[in-house]
Amino acid sequence: MRMPGNNPDLFALLLAFLMTLLGAMAGYAYRVINGARFSWVMLALQLIVSLFAGALMMLTAMHYLWPVEITGAICGMAGWSGSTLIKALEARFLNKAGGSNAGTQVDS
Repeated sequence: MRMPGNNPDLFALLLAFLMTLLGAMAGYAYRVINGARFSWVMLALQLIVSLFAGALMMLTAMHYLWPVEITGAICGMAGWSGSTLIKALEARFLNKAGGSNAGTQVDS
């Protein structure tokens, strides 16, 4: 079912996806340049985390009707920051939810 006013075009989705991938690969390359050991497994895991962060930012961009250029830039930064962005969004969400355990980690 289509939601009125929330239909991103294919170009915006592709740009967000590509910028997220570029950001993720650039972030991983930066860590390797600074001395981290290269690993295909770690690169794949970084891509998964960064794609999730980029998808969250794409959904945010769709909600706030950001221009395509801003969406691409934000998704690229989300790809670069990966889990750092997700942790920051989680902390903000938990603080807004008013949980007394906001910002604490729960082990399962």
